[in-house]
Amino acid sequence: MSDYKNSVLVVGFNTRPLATSLNLAGYKVYAVDFFGDVDLFPCVKDSLIISKELGANYEVLKNSYSQYLLKFALKMLERHPKIENLVIGSGLDDAIDDRAQFLQELKNKKYGIKSLNNNIEILKKARDIHGLYNLLEKYNYKYPISISADEFDFQSQNVQYPLILKKKKSSGGINIYKIDTYDQYLFLMKLLGVEGFQPNEWLVQEYIQGLPISCTIISDGVNTKVISINRQIIGEKFLNAPKQFAYCGNIVPANLLKIDNEIITEISLFLTKTLKLKGINGFDFVLKNHYPYLMEINPRIPGSLRVSENALNINLMDLHIQSFSEDEWNTILRRLDTIETHTFSTKLILFASQDIKSSKLDEISKLAYVHDKSAPYSDIYKNEPLCTILYNGTTFAESYFGALKVVDKIEKLIRN
Repeated sequence: MSDYKNSVLVVGFNTRPLATSLNLAGYKVYAVDFFGDVDLFPCVKDSLIISKELGANYEVLKNSYSQYLLKFALKMLERHPKIENLVIGSGLDDAIDDRAQFLQELKNKKYGIKSLNNNIEILKKARDIHGLYNLLEKYNYKYPISISADEFDFQSQNVQYPLILKKKKSSGGINIYKIDTYDQYLFLMKLLGVEGFQPNEWLVQEYIQGLPISCTIISDGVNTKVISINRQIIGEKFLNAPKQFAYCGNIVPANLLKIDNEIITEISLFLTKTLKLKGINGFDFVLKNHYPYLMEINPRIPGSLRVSENALNINLMDLHIQSFSEDEWNTILRRLDTIETHTFSTKLILFASQDIKSSKLDEISKLAYVHDKSAPYSDIYKNEPLCTILYNGTTFAESYFGALKVVDKIEKLIRN
């Protein structure tokens, strides 16, 4: 048992940020991951990489990888049945039935692993978009008007474009489309029809034009505190984003007006307490005319984890684990309340602008500020995630433009 003291199994689409943080905090980390980035392996005792195990790339598996994450998590536990803790990251927010079955398997096999995640009922409430919006309306908070696509008449004269068509089970900004005209809707239907468009699986939303913002919060199920409010970087062409609303990173802190921070904090605390969320969770907003419209809740550790840690100079995974233990809240508060930093941090996710030969990847990985380093033994194809840049600065501009310079260096390496 001593070999697995303070051990954690992390499961998710990209576990490298979580594994890095846990490793720095002194935990023994085991990972089930999709990509198998080079900088994951120094942080873990053992790992299972979905793309490697299945012999398929991102393009082939991007819409189905979630079903394999939990299967391989069970396989990892067969190897290491005494792992103490379980953290589930991105990629499984809407896999409610699969998660419930997975937890039952853990009981059946009598694994003693402790789940450091929101329970199934809380997950259901956090991902029930209509239930959330009904709750917000009751307390006069704002949200985009949303109707299930099978109940929406796109031909009606009362339709006001632009609209958003998004899959109810979407992640990372994938399967979200802005529709400006009815003709554009018809064209999109032809494209989606190839994959099988099921209207009851999609949502039509009012388009809210504004500033994408996220809020990172921690809770022990009773007490709550905001960790950071973050600028979101969405669908940027200079990062070769494959989709208009693809998640491309964050800037922390968001550098908003005090009044903006206050209302974002108010709504995030309200939802956390009402839903009884535990651990570290994320909230996505669009800030329009200095008012935040809730887009969705990510009831797990958000993608902004490492950039928040960089800006605040604190280990958040350690706090996440403490939040699932009794009588640790005062310790968590003391650590958060003693933060004194004037640092800004930018995270940029760079996607491949073209097919990239594996021989180029080692050069890219050697650049400063580059993380999520693609393995140099296989090519990267256009639109696949290439790497992440993390860059700190004393001002918002210094941090952001410093990260952009790294992007320029990478693009030059690719072209040469």
